[in-house]
Amino acid sequence: MTTRLAVAVLVLGVAGAPRVAALPAALNAPPAGARTGVTETADTIVVRGDTYAMTIVKDGFRYGFTDTAGRETLPPHPESGLRVDEADAAATELVSDPNAATAVLDVTLDDGATVRVHVHPSPTTVRITVDDLAGPATVDLRTAPAGPAYGLGDYGAHADGQPDEGTPCSGNIEARPTLELTGIVLDNLTNQGSCKRFISTFMVFPQQGVAQVLFDEGQKRVALTDTENRLGAAAVDRIDAVHYFLAGDVRRVYADYRDAREAHGYVDVEPRPDMFELGWEAYGALAWNTYQSSVEETVQGFLDHGYPLGWGVVGSGFWPGPRGRPTEGTTNSFGMWDDTEEPGREDAQPGLPNPRYPDPDRLKALFADNDLDLLLGARNNVKALPADGGNHNPVHDGPFTEEAAAAGFLLQDADGTPTVVTRAQFPSGPSYVLDGSDPDAVEWYVDRTRAWGVDGWKEDTMLYEPDLHRDGNWNPVQTALADAGDLLMVRNAAYSVPGDIVRINDTIYGTGEVFHEDPDRMPVNLLNLAASGAGNLYPDYVGGTPGPSMTDPAYMDYFMRNAQFNAVTPVLAFGKGPWELGRADYAESVKELARWHDALHPYVYDAVLDGNATGYPAAMTPLPIAYPDDENTYGLVNDETRQYEWMFGESLLATPVFGADFDTAQARDVYLPAGKWIDYETGAVFTGPRTLDDYAIGTDRVPAFVGGKGVLVTRDRDDSGELTGMTAEVYPIATGTRYEWTDGSARSRVLNANTGWDAAKLRITDRTTGETVPFEVDDVTGAFRFVFEPGHDYVLSGGGWAAHSLPVPEAAPTASPDPVEVDASSEGTSLSWSAVDDARHYVVEVSDSEKCLGGIVGATAETTFPLGLSGIGGTYTVSAVNEQGAGPRSAPVVVDPTDDGAGVVTVTDEGTPPRCDPDRPAYAETGTWQGSSLAGFDGTKSRFTRTRGDTATWTADLTAQTYDVSVWFPRHTNSATEVTYTVHHAGGETDVSMVQADAGNAWLSLGEFAFTDTEPASVTLTAGGTGVSRTDAVRFTPAVQDAPHPGTGTWTASSSLLQDVTISGQTVRNVVDTSIGGSDRLPGPAHRVAVPAGTSAISNPIRQHADADAVLDFDVALADPDDPTRLAPEYDKGDHLHPSDAARARLAEVVDLASLLP
Repeated sequence: MTTRLAVAVLVLGVAGAPRVAALPAALNAPPAGARTGVTETADTIVVRGDTYAMTIVKDGFRYGFTDTAGRETLPPHPESGLRVDEADAAATELVSDPNAATAVLDVTLDDGATVRVHVHPSPTTVRITVDDLAGPATVDLRTAPAGPAYGLGDYGAHADGQPDEGTPCSGNIEARPTLELTGIVLDNLTNQGSCKRFISTFMVFPQQGVAQVLFDEGQKRVALTDTENRLGAAAVDRIDAVHYFLAGDVRRVYADYRDAREAHGYVDVEPRPDMFELGWEAYGALAWNTYQSSVEETVQGFLDHGYPLGWGVVGSGFWPGPRGRPTEGTTNSFGMWDDTEEPGREDAQPGLPNPRYPDPDRLKALFADNDLDLLLGARNNVKALPADGGNHNPVHDGPFTEEAAAAGFLLQDADGTPTVVTRAQFPSGPSYVLDGSDPDAVEWYVDRTRAWGVDGWKEDTMLYEPDLHRDGNWNPVQTALADAGDLLMVRNAAYSVPGDIVRINDTIYGTGEVFHEDPDRMPVNLLNLAASGAGNLYPDYVGGTPGPSMTDPAYMDYFMRNAQFNAVTPVLAFGKGPWELGRADYAESVKELARWHDALHPYVYDAVLDGNATGYPAAMTPLPIAYPDDENTYGLVNDETRQYEWMFGESLLATPVFGADFDTAQARDVYLPAGKWIDYETGAVFTGPRTLDDYAIGTDRVPAFVGGKGVLVTRDRDDSGELTGMTAEVYPIATGTRYEWTDGSARSRVLNANTGWDAAKLRITDRTTGETVPFEVDDVTGAFRFVFEPGHDYVLSGGGWAAHSLPVPEAAPTASPDPVEVDASSEGTSLSWSAVDDARHYVVEVSDSEKCLGGIVGATAETTFPLGLSGIGGTYTVSAVNEQGAGPRSAPVVVDPTDDGAGVVTVTDEGTPPRCDPDRPAYAETGTWQGSSLAGFDGTKSRFTRTRGDTATWTADLTAQTYDVSVWFPRHTNSATEVTYTVHHAGGETDVSMVQADAGNAWLSLGEFAFTDTEPASVTLTAGGTGVSRTDAVRFTPAVQDAPHPGTGTWTASSSLLQDVTISGQTVRNVVDTSIGGSDRLPGPAHRVAVPAGTSAISNPIRQHADADAVLDFDVALADPDDPTRLAPEYDKGDHLHPSDAARARLAEVVDLASLLP
């Protein structure tokens, strides 16, 4: 932690917020005695600072930079260093005193026009301005290309070749496949909502030790190609501030950048510790349609399951009015909770309570009583008045739009009328936008937010059209909220972080088809934000936007790996409860990660404060910035090798296994920079620089290595969750180092003055009290642990000459972990073995896998390895591994397949269950299919195409028998008028036509067909007719000739309220799922619908249906006697939606088997 005294200058103006204004003289001129100045020769003008020389070739104003050793850092452009519209600079004349501190230049363009350029040097920076333009113009300043480069805020996550991007991002923007920026061209870098909300033109070149930025509120232009390095803006009358940071030292570069952005009015808020506690977002569990009881019960579920939450966000639905309708309120219906029933109200989402938040004080008390901060969603746009086409409704919106308009607090067009945003994510219809450059408007807004009575805000504005080119408009508003004591989750900002944390845009479960569903986008997005100077980062909540079932095998793998990834970032938060996962081992691992991150809070917050004080992204540092002289770090982050690594504070190297291969990857090549590194979980010791090839990282561990300063400061909790003190962990990494720590008030230092790491000879002294401090040595990692008192300084001394505190294996394990046992139970199948001497961990490999896998399938430091419940068939071996290598493999053991094709086989558009024939995969497409926002039968996304003739094929391996073949696709009014399904069966092919526009959201039978076990079964959909053809899954259900004994067989899932359902050959009429506090899927767009028990529109007609022989009323069986619209607590799985095991037992009890007899 580095201490720094900063003076912030906030510049506000009426044209934008913050306005880029003239800089203080201290930034424009070098301090007294600095070696800066300007000299001239016949062909050049040379501007010098302490760490650089800027040479301007007069012909073409071609400027470049060299360091003190004469090495080129940013070479001059080969043609011209300045372009105005299509005119290149031709000649340069120095018009200021040749020995002046600032160079004033007249640059003549090749069209004959002249512009004036000012070059302002300081000891380590240069600022360039361009004036005297004839009118609004496109102006570019440029050098020759340089690299590698990193940064550009949110735009650093965008792929090359998209200079004029659309919005919103999914479907318009491709995710960048690599962290490095060479190849990017952006002609309109500005806030456009969605994935374009943290706006920065800052790029750092760590190999050269330099960086650059353009501060502007207009249409910014950036390019880094094989021909140029460009910064500019379009439709401007001047370029006020292009800065080059030329210190030659990356840390100094970030300090200079921080000073520059503050001087331009882009001020960082000092983060509070609260937002680095474990968090929860309602959207992650409940999506848009939150209501008070669901929020309270979900939060209480986390607390009951031992998650020490510190904050929670309710981003939507708390305002009044019909949810999802244009007349509903907004986040700016200040203080107007939806706490009063509105008779006859119809929400777009059926089944929501009316009112949704009947007792806000009770909600606030739940948070306050459990020391949780309550944050609400916040936006700076308000509904436009009807005269401007808006949906403003005083009943639900209150008088606030009129107040703001009358006072002139809204952004205005040239004629003085409010600027109208015609398209935004929310609210629906046109909007007005608060003028952040007006201090009175900001004060009014902050004052109005007091009416909500909460602790802070998740700022989440998304404005799409038109471009406002006011990227800093959000900064003063959020800074003012923070100054008022509010917590801030920042999404929209320019250059600085005017709040506590910055959140990347939504992460959605998927494998990379579109921007938000690309797991490989997340590390690139985060690390280029970090490279832009923002280290206090939040990667979104674990699991991403709601959708798939928590028991879907692929989603469980995603959730687990996402939890590991997020745990080694500054902020860890959740939406869905991890205890709902269908694998108990995953649920426990996620909980342990949460507890670890909670314990690490003092260490994380210290790194965050370090970044705030210095400008250096200490909490999450890209390796090219942490190790700028190590060329091996420059290209690690990419979507092919997926070596997603960063420094997590000064002592941890994060190495998660993550990416679009989340459901198969178990290992990565791990690069260790120079120095000593200890695997945090296994204690294996390595010395860098080196690459650990195919290093296995299991799901039961923290994916990190300890190195760097080698010190962690953690906090302790007792069994009740109360904080009991703090602990320092000093790892045997390096002697002669000093770690500085602060929590913002107390400051401590840990000095490694020891000569070695022999625990018997090492001493730890509290320098504040002079007392010797007792310690323990961790028997895995060798870390020295002792009680840590904030404000005290500690010194290690002695230690002999030992290189490590524990014996380090000198050879790979010599024994194999035989015998390996297969243990099967209702919880799943696992492997177990006896411990092997000198093993750090064990690697499990498979061949002949049921899931078509081969090689490493997992690793653990324990002597058991859970395989799960399904898709686990194969031949397994286990090896003991340490830092010297792997020992011999165990004798192979065979686990029988769990899916043999004899039962129900459901083939999804995600390609499950997989087939091991690459020429005939489980799912294949031809044409232009895309992911749809409409959910499939299992909650994952369905697929669609508008192109006639496109095909989708599902293939499965079945036993030789007859199957009912059914298809599932989502229902929508724009679906195709006709598609053709072709069933490939033992007798040949059969075409079945279907009108999708009239059906969907149900399993629809194509008929019964015989299949062989020698040829795979397949179904092909061919798109046709008008409208959108849709796909999701195909199900093969064995057709049984003789009815089974009542109560046996497999119940197939019902996805509509009323339909015939086949139960192993029997047909049961009018089956309906229970609806208590939960949901079923109605025909129409994919929504989850809560249907109270006893609802006359649904439940009573079923109970009274004349054609039914009997009614199995699951509502009554599972209802809470005190609230019949909810599940009884003992029958609630935890999400207030799905039944628990006890509930399933109860359902079995109420079934009268006699009623099922033929």
